[in-house]
Amino acid sequence: MKLFEIITLFPQAFPGTLDFSIFKKSRGKCWNLRVHDMREFGIGRHKQVDDEVFGGSAGMLIRPDVIDCAMQHIINRRAKNNINKITESNINSPTERQFTRKLRKVFLSPRGRLMDQSLVETWANEESDMLLLCGRYEGVDARAIEHFEFEEISIGNYILAGAEVAAMVMMESIVRKIPGVIGNAESFAKETFVDNEVSEPRYTRPAVWETHDGNSISVPQIIVSGDHKKIAEFQKSGRKKVEL
Repeated sequence: MKLFEIITLFPQAFPGTLDFSIFKKSRGKCWNLRVHDMREFGIGRHKQVDDEVFGGSAGMLIRPDVIDCAMQHIINRRAKNNINKITESNINSPTERQFTRKLRKVFLSPRGRLMDQSLVETWANEESDMLLLCGRYEGVDARAIEHFEFEEISIGNYILAGAEVAAMVMMESIVRKIPGVIGNAESFAKETFVDNEVSEPRYTRPAVWETHDGNSISVPQIIVSGDHKKIAEFQKSGRKKVEL
């Protein structure tokens, strides 16, 4: 079972959209989530998590010592859980491997590699948990990213107020590809996004849509023609290549 460890200033944002439908049903069976409130690892009486940026840049930056405390908490908790589980089981059992799972560390950042479907499928199928670090303000002190060897990953070339939404996007794309989450594996065969192509426009009933403003709009006739060869050609012609 893949576990997502989340470090965030806004733990109440999770599980968000992952608390619905197939994601909620498969949680605790195929995947799970553990959220860590960054504020709990803040410095001093006021639990400070950020400070001014050296060099005169505007805005505030998450301190590296705050990330250090959060990371030590996660590392120690995982180690303790592993020891307890191994003690309870036969140490020579094949299931021991599941108690020492690797942890892939990801910092959601516009500086990072752009996430794509091939990356999503790799992560979904590998035997490791994921730690997602959600920055706020002007981000996180670069020393923390380098010291803990976070992979920097971007979900797109635009600016968000914080990485919580980006983390949700990443998790949703990964979780749906984890074996067992979607019951019908055949549904992956004709996905909206496969092989760097976006699927063709799609249609459903009614075949003739009578709009409220008095128009009658029909689906393309070829789609309901019954000629499977022509339908396949029509669908192929409607797909679009994605520029990477």
